[in-house]
Amino acid sequence: MKPGPNGAAERPDLRQLHAKFGDAVRSLEQDAAGEPVVFVAPERNVEILAYLRDSQGYDLLKDVTGLDLGGDRPLQVVYQLWSTRDSNSLRVKAELPPDHLKLGSAFDIWRASNWLEREVYDMFGVVFEGHPDHRRILMPENYEEGYPLRKDFPLRGRFSRAEQTRLAMSQEMEDIYSLDELVVRGRSGAPGEDRGDGIETQNMILNIGPQHPATHGVLRLVCELDGETIVKCTPHIGYLHTGFEKLCEYRTWNQVIPLTDRMDYLAPILYNIGYALGVEELLGIEVTPRCKVIRVICSELNRILSHLIWVGTTAIDIGAFTPFLYTFQERERIYNLHEAYVGARMTTSASRVGGMMADVPPGWLDGVRDFVETFPNTLDETERLLTQNSIWIGRTQGVGTIDGKGAIDVGLCGPNLRASGVAYDVRKDKPYLDYETYDFDVPIGEYGDVYDRYLVRMEEMRQSVRILEQALARVPDGPINVDDPRVILPPKSEVMNSIDGMISHFKLVMEGLKVPAGEVWSSIESSKGELGFYLVADGGPKPVRCRFRGPSFMNISALPYLVEGELIADLIAVNASVDIVLGEIDR
Repeated sequence: MKPGPNGAAERPDLRQLHAKFGDAVRSLEQDAAGEPVVFVAPERNVEILAYLRDSQGYDLLKDVTGLDLGGDRPLQVVYQLWSTRDSNSLRVKAELPPDHLKLGSAFDIWRASNWLEREVYDMFGVVFEGHPDHRRILMPENYEEGYPLRKDFPLRGRFSRAEQTRLAMSQEMEDIYSLDELVVRGRSGAPGEDRGDGIETQNMILNIGPQHPATHGVLRLVCELDGETIVKCTPHIGYLHTGFEKLCEYRTWNQVIPLTDRMDYLAPILYNIGYALGVEELLGIEVTPRCKVIRVICSELNRILSHLIWVGTTAIDIGAFTPFLYTFQERERIYNLHEAYVGARMTTSASRVGGMMADVPPGWLDGVRDFVETFPNTLDETERLLTQNSIWIGRTQGVGTIDGKGAIDVGLCGPNLRASGVAYDVRKDKPYLDYETYDFDVPIGEYGDVYDRYLVRMEEMRQSVRILEQALARVPDGPINVDDPRVILPPKSEVMNSIDGMISHFKLVMEGLKVPAGEVWSSIESSKGELGFYLVADGGPKPVRCRFRGPSFMNISALPYLVEGELIADLIAVNASVDIVLGEIDR
């Protein structure tokens, strides 16, 4: 095995792994970006994963997903690990024969694996033995038509529209009439329990959502309450399930881009750019210097855009209306920049593999400069309204707390992780788009509560302004797209006046971009946390697998740990502080 660009194949920990487990470590490989990939015996996966966490420092579980290559080939369960100590990544794979899709659960190693393993079961049919809550998560619990991300599952499903409607209605009625059975497991207060004072008590079940403004989307929270204290909270997702990952397998690589901005329509260009970077890693191409800077500008504008929406809506949830007016006014200015650049406000589809959809129009950078110069004034006003406000402090300090170790264990990411004191930011720890050349700080909190999550996001907006100032000062001249007819459409003048240009245009549009066989894990720091793309190609014009590891999915899965023991009124504040978007959760 040849070493990767960072000597990945020669890392001592991988040699030690092979020496310790012998034949259970079946091969050591590297992906298209030179990152290490370890294949392990499925019957020893839990033992090996525990060793990697405890002895090798891979303390952060980024993702668990499946990969079906079709036919009689084994189905792969893929673990993406990260060491916050050494800033190293590692991919672990266990291959399962199609007739024995069983694997040990990693829940006792990382609680973050809870929802991730449920999703692999739901989409691929892998049974995780020892999982504490083994059931479907996106599809209805009584869905019996198969596993949607398997290659033998057709794009349009296996049942008629009438059957689909009947199934959805039956699930809805089951949810309504079987809350205790479906949701409340291991209840602490059984009906009729005598606490010793002669008074019988019974915990109450409160259903919040899925149609509720304070859930920030179609999210259903089922809470078991002892008085006003939350004993248990169970989030239910899947009401917006759109099947983007399945759709990607039927689209060419560039046709996937419009799906990415529908996942987080509150910071769409970040998702466009993150996906394009992943495909570019598979292709082994580097975008132009101008494209890099323009992408950084768009990314930081979208980070501010998302945080502004968060501050305004969270303030409303807690009872303050004026900050909403301030933040949404600035939000509109960024949306105007979106519209001036790509012609759309939310569904931008701004990037292309190898560049952007177009260069920025004349005067657009001046508009960004004007925003950068004036926006901090509004940020100051918002902080004056909230930061020292006694009501805001009372509703946010000491609420929904979690320390750094616990935040890593449950899979929190982005501002939520940094608020607990963990200074992990992809822009710093695994830089892309030359972020290592920009001068900015990574704000962290101390207590890991709602208040710290607020402070971290407010400071992140100021750091984004710093990055924007530096980017605006260094925007180079030159092309926005790579000069490669295999990747980028030729100019219209060339298409109309050259047979070679017309052929290149025709082949790219009709056949799609050909991406060399291989796989890659690529991630960026989105506004809500680490946004990961696990992309697998077979040399053709369409992906074999497009896995979107969304930060909101990971963050909302930690909500039960954040709200246990809190008051029901605090649930609204904690849920808001996590900052989710259901388009990405239910992708």
